Amino acid sequence: MSMPRPPLQTLIAFLVTLCIAGCSGCFQTEPATTPDAPSSTATPETFVFEPEPPPTFRYDDGIRLATLNAEFMFDGAGDEGQASFAHQADPAKARAHRDRIGEILRMLDADVVMLQEIEDDRAMQLLVDESLADMGYTVHFVQGGDYFTGQDVGLLSRIPVQEIGRTDERANVGATGDTYGVSKNMYARLMLGDVPTTLIGLHFLARPTDASRTPRREAQAEVIRQLVVQEQEAGRAVAVLGDFNDFDGATLDLAGSTPITDVMATIKAAGPGPSDDLRNLMADVPQVERYTAHYDRNDNDEVDPGELSALDHILLSPRLYRHVREVVYVQAYDPTVYTDHFPIVVNLGLGT
Repeated sequence: MSMPRPPLQTLIAFLVTLCIAGCSGCFQTEPATTPDAPSSTATPETFVFEPEPPPTFRYDDGIRLATLNAEFMFDGAGDEGQASFAHQADPAKARAHRDRIGEILRMLDADVVMLQEIEDDRAMQLLVDESLADMGYTVHFVQGGDYFTGQDVGLLSRIPVQEIGRTDERANVGATGDTYGVSKNMYARLMLGDVPTTLIGLHFLARPTDASRTPRREAQAEVIRQLVVQEQEAGRAVAVLGDFNDFDGATLDLAGSTPITDVMATIKAAGPGPSDDLRNLMADVPQVERYTAHYDRNDNDEVDPGELSALDHILLSPRLYRHVREVVYVQAYDPTVYTDHFPIVVNLGLGT
């Protein structure tokens, strides 16, 4: 004797229930991923610094752009300013430091590198001749105005550079009646693929938590904002990169640092409206990777909790940001041995 068949609706309901119970993922979709929402197994709370292996970049083509503070990359001879540093006035120690910077740059293998805390074009050429002679770099340098530290900003590029210069403009320091400029800056106009671009390299006044320096660093930000606007109005894409010596309140770093200035907001908002705002590439990596500087508070030559933050940044205008394929914060060495900053690298999907 055959059993009566259940109604069709009952059968369908039974099958749906069975699927849900036995396969919890049957009706789930993969979450969307974007450059601004990366994933990471570590968290800022569980982070302990250990140098990572050298980076393995996903792309060998395109254009690789980088920035690095090379921490007093000098030649060890002559007038080296009034600040003190470990290899000052010692050519052998200065050479060893340049060799370590060369190791980092060889690891990055970037097409264009903006360097901070370099002495001059002679020190940069020594770096190339001693450590990077086979990498196709040309030195580009404009003398700055920081005569106390003797530090400056310089560019290494495999891509032909059309023009270099610097801004000597000054901006008001709050309501004091004083003005202040950016002693360490340079710009370079070049073609990144088919995009006419201006790279603006900078090194701002130090001590991001010192309120007495806030108005002067904000004046520096206004000077750079004006330069960004000038280049945008001339039809050029813009990248602003270097040591801003400040935090970005819109994208918290590893330490959750918040700024006491409007430096980053001022530069990012250059232009008439939000659609042309510059993007900080720090938002494209997990918070646990957002650190570029080591401040050894207790001078113990170790990286202790709370001593890492993000003071270096790469800001891109929309015409460049739309070509971003990969952003890497390279933390592959001991900052107490090489340089107390780490480089940032971005790959742009543009032809050289």
